[in-house]
Amino acid sequence: MKVKMKERGIREKMNEEGMTLPHGKEYRAAYMTLEACFIMPIAVILTAFLLILSLYIYTVCFLNQAAYIAAFRASLMEGADYAREEKAGEELEKLLAEALIRLPETQKEITASASGVTVALTAAWPVPGLSILPAEVGTLSVEAEKKALVRDAPAFIRGIRKLAGIGEGG
Repeated sequence: MKVKMKERGIREKMNEEGMTLPHGKEYRAAYMTLEACFIMPIAVILTAFLLILSLYIYTVCFLNQAAYIAAFRASLMEGADYAREEKAGEELEKLLAEALIRLPETQKEITASASGVTVALTAAWPVPGLSILPAEVGTLSVEAEKKALVRDAPAFIRGIRKLAGIGEGG
């Protein structure tokens, strides 16, 4: 009799907490397992995706910045076009050596003219975690092209002043 009273007390408690009774009533406490089964993988995948996306955006920004800085520093140099191209190449090598993420396949194209210096970079970025997939899927192509104009600031200012003087006196 005491066992039946204890069993009845357990059944009532189980019924209050929403647990399954032996004859198949609703089991409300299982929602935690079900939520963990769906929510945890989604949270992990989402976190990994955001991490990979931030690394990709960093790579794009870094390549654009490196291309512009190399072009700008080369545009400040006086001399022939080939000297500007060499200067841009040297600066680009220094900047790429400081990269947080190493890019194994980086193609550089540097052109210099009397008006400016253009630096174009193309890199194959292996996506972390997707390297087990075929090469087309596991690698993204990142491109950056920047141009810096060659300017002689004092000569430019003198030219503007002359044009302003001609316009006023004209």
